[in-house]
Amino acid sequence: MTQTTSERNKQIREINYLARDFDSYKKELIEYTKKYFPDDFQDFNEASGGMALIEMIAYLGDNLSFLIDRSVNECFIDRAIEPKNIFSLAKNLGYKPKFTIPASVDLTLSATFNNSTSSQSVFSILKGSRITTNTVPSQDFELLENVDFSSNINRSSSVPESGFTTYAVSGVKAAAGITKTFKYSVDNPREFLTLELPDTNITEVVSVSSSDGFEWYEVNNLAENTIFYGDENTDNTTNDDVPYVLRLKRVPRRFIVEKKSGNRTCVVFGSGDSSLEDSEIIPNPDDFVLPPSLRGSPSGFTPALVDSSNFLNTKTLGVAPKNTVLTVNYRVGGGIDSNVGRNTLTNLSNRIISFKNPTILNTNNKLAQTVLQTISVNNLEQATGGKEPESITSIKQNALSFFNAQNRAVTIQDYQVRVLSMPSSFGSVYRSFARKDPNNISGVEIIIAAIDSNGFITEANGVLKNNVEKYIKKFKSFSDNVRISDPRIVNIGVNFGVVPAANITPNQALLDSLLLMKDLLRTNTTNFNDNLVIADFVSRIQSLSTVRSVIDFAFTNINSSTDSNYSDFVFNIKANTRNGILSFPPDVIWQVKFPDKDIVGKIA
Repeated sequence: MTQTTSERNKQIREINYLARDFDSYKKELIEYTKKYFPDDFQDFNEASGGMALIEMIAYLGDNLSFLIDRSVNECFIDRAIEPKNIFSLAKNLGYKPKFTIPASVDLTLSATFNNSTSSQSVFSILKGSRITTNTVPSQDFELLENVDFSSNINRSSSVPESGFTTYAVSGVKAAAGITKTFKYSVDNPREFLTLELPDTNITEVVSVSSSDGFEWYEVNNLAENTIFYGDENTDNTTNDDVPYVLRLKRVPRRFIVEKKSGNRTCVVFGSGDSSLEDSEIIPNPDDFVLPPSLRGSPSGFTPALVDSSNFLNTKTLGVAPKNTVLTVNYRVGGGIDSNVGRNTLTNLSNRIISFKNPTILNTNNKLAQTVLQTISVNNLEQATGGKEPESITSIKQNALSFFNAQNRAVTIQDYQVRVLSMPSSFGSVYRSFARKDPNNISGVEIIIAAIDSNGFITEANGVLKNNVEKYIKKFKSFSDNVRISDPRIVNIGVNFGVVPAANITPNQALLDSLLLMKDLLRTNTTNFNDNLVIADFVSRIQSLSTVRSVIDFAFTNINSSTDSNYSDFVFNIKANTRNGILSFPPDVIWQVKFPDKDIVGKIA
């Protein structure tokens, strides 16, 4: 007896759940229709109306499958594609992606004083003063600290002529960029007020203040209620060596800085109300000790467990601003172009001066202007640390490594990754390598390399090294001794010959080969403890459609004995090549400095 359509619909359908794309869905829908609706639909011609419906359903299934797969992939940082999701996932892992990074440099500032009037005309150049380069286009730098010509710290003197003394203060830290100001009026308090700053290449939030006279402090997260700060050291016997005394300060008014996709920077404030009593904002220690009586703690409750981490948190996650005007000062600029060369920062374009005698501009303005005209500035070292925004791939890898390190440097790899995670305001390390210190059995040696404005690998300057050393001390094990070292930079070149393919001109074959080699030997492909497999380079060239074969492929070392623009380090290519693999020692990093002349090809 023939089954009716309604009876067939009552059958348990056999459904294939393996279909994932348009063609698979279409095929399964046709098979399903033939099996369960053989009498109702038999026209499977591509031009029929029924096939149009089947294809639209297949289209819908393919689209939904794609969206589901995409949604699942966006939940994992190693498979995510959308930048906003990658930034969010990196934040969940505790990693802050880096945007444009400013270069840092040590400056030397000098001024000449008349010995007979120096006590009246002594002055300081305050932080925030701007220095520009003598190059075109110019780069702006700002002083990060005050320059006090009356202090003996890092100060030297010379006598240019009788009766005059020139004082020079060296080691003055400066960073690339200029400071801008953003103001925002707040009426009623809002929980977790978020301000998006208008510029896109912000490297640092310098300060936040409010019109009611309060200063706001940056913390890593809003649960932190204390910061370290420095009080001026007034002890004349020690203040030359230690200008500031480290203190711990409670900061109910605090904020965090968040980086978002699109090179955007946001400032986020707390959620609390400053009208609450201080013991409600800051935990009461009496609540976290054993109760003095059976009635419980002074505040009316007794915690079940004494947890020291409770002292690091507040109930309000910081005070929310209200009925005030917030002023945010932030620094803009930097990047790889800010890695300017030696003797280029010579123009003090915007100086902020403070005289020890505040009335001198009124009582003896001529003397003040005469002294100010003698100010000079220069950088005796290359500015280093400037870097372009971090790539999406780098964010993924660094976030995973950062999470594995658990905010501590325990293994050698932790030290290596931690150095690369240093906040951009302190400079940028281009490549790092960590190993057991060969001179100290309980020590760690970290070798760091920087990159200059021309994209050349160079040694890090003193400021960047000091910043790395101070930064890593916060995360290192108590017993580890950390030493920061310079790399040995090897400049390499390539000599090779090619045979053109049939019907290909020699110039075309040679040009394609040279362009490929320049791409394979870019600076961003180098690293410490690296290997270059000669056969890989030969096979890549030979895979070009314009090349028939490769002959005479060899790496060469180019050093300062040939050209003063190259590194002094002499590297024996032949002695370090074995079984067709050129190996570099752990503390060595290679670089093709001038590809146009260091990569030499010929037609065989």
